Amino acid sequence: MDKRPRIGLVHALHASIAPIEAAFLESWPEAETVSLYDQSLYADFNKSRTVTADIFRRIESLLRFSKETGAEAILFTGSLFAEPVEAARTKMDIPVLTAYEAMIEEAFSTAKRPRLGMLSTAAGTGEMMSADIQEYAAANGREYELDARYVAGAIDALLWGDREEHDELVAAAAAQMGECDALLLAQFSMAPVAKRLPQVEGRRVLSSPGSAVSKLKKLVAA
Repeated sequence: MDKRPRIGLVHALHASIAPIEAAFLESWPEAETVSLYDQSLYADFNKSRTVTADIFRRIESLLRFSKETGAEAILFTGSLFAEPVEAARTKMDIPVLTAYEAMIEEAFSTAKRPRLGMLSTAAGTGEMMSADIQEYAAANGREYELDARYVAGAIDALLWGDREEHDELVAAAAAQMGECDALLLAQFSMAPVAKRLPQVEGRRVLSSPGSAVSKLKKLVAA
């Protein structure tokens, strides 16, 4: 009998699938990952520029379906949809993670008063993550500095299938960042760029997939 833990992965962007699968292969190959992909979530968000009540409902349905497949824990990889994921998981009895909450926790482990740099490529993600960073700091009595920047044009290049252009834009933006304890690559689709960035003494480059896999492994083992 296969006793490998099954982890449900729910995606709203196709480019997020490969980075999280690579992170599991590197850090937790014993886990069995099972993916669901709903391209309509980003398509409908881009039309209305808001997370509608219908998107809330559909995300809850996706998470419930993932659990029904036997998932012991679920990760939603879409960075724009933290709020509906948080709402849905209150009704579920297995761990369900938003795209970047594990990365925020890891960022605060880098220093007592961390200097954080953040790059995002999807409009709205930077604002949402900044708010979540502030909420995390307030809840845990922490102080921090944050330099959040939006990489214009990168997500469009990726959606057109030009990974190289996307990665070059993100790498160029990273080179312009000042000193920081942690550089956060906000979206799962940005994770492959981490290997292209030069090592900077005293700076950790964090990606959502790597942090998420580490946290899921701990949650399932608990």
